[in-house]
Amino acid sequence: MVEVNFNPSKLSLRGISFSDFNCTKQFRCSNTTMDDFLIYEAYVAHLQRDASTTLVFYDNNLAAYFTLQRNDITILTENSEAIKVQALALARLAVSKQYQCKGIGTFIIERIKEIAYMTNERFIKTDAVFEKWKWYEKRGFQYAIEDEINPETTEGLVYMIMDLYDEELISQYFEE
Repeated sequence: MVEVNFNPSKLSLRGISFSDFNCTKQFRCSNTTMDDFLIYEAYVAHLQRDASTTLVFYDNNLAAYFTLQRNDITILTENSEAIKVQALALARLAVSKQYQCKGIGTFIIERIKEIAYMTNERFIKTDAVFEKWKWYEKRGFQYAIEDEINPETTEGLVYMIMDLYDEELISQYFEE
């Protein structure tokens, strides 16, 4: 686990609402696509039930946001049969410039894992921007397509999956 440089008790999370427009339009995370999504699309996606955006406040200041969806993923069974299963999709995760590198992103990943456990999701998937794929890997995600992590191709997205199935925990349960 990455060292946390903030006080988690000062964080609060809540779903995006119409009244958040003034604070969301000030959000800047060094990626204008992520900023613009929060300002112009997140609330509409929430209303249309396409995605759920959660705002993360630190000392009542908007520090980050994340957007979740449900999607299918294709996995291979032990017989090498491809099957589709539901997954929790981390569609967006952004931390404001002033709060980056303090552990808030890691905190959010842990909350998303809790959500996945509570909703009985085995898989969490994301399309990480290339420059962040190693960050996601350190937090439990694995890349799914090796060609996407080619160091000669430093742009684009890296498809990543976290499998929450814990075979060791299940073995311990049945041994006792």
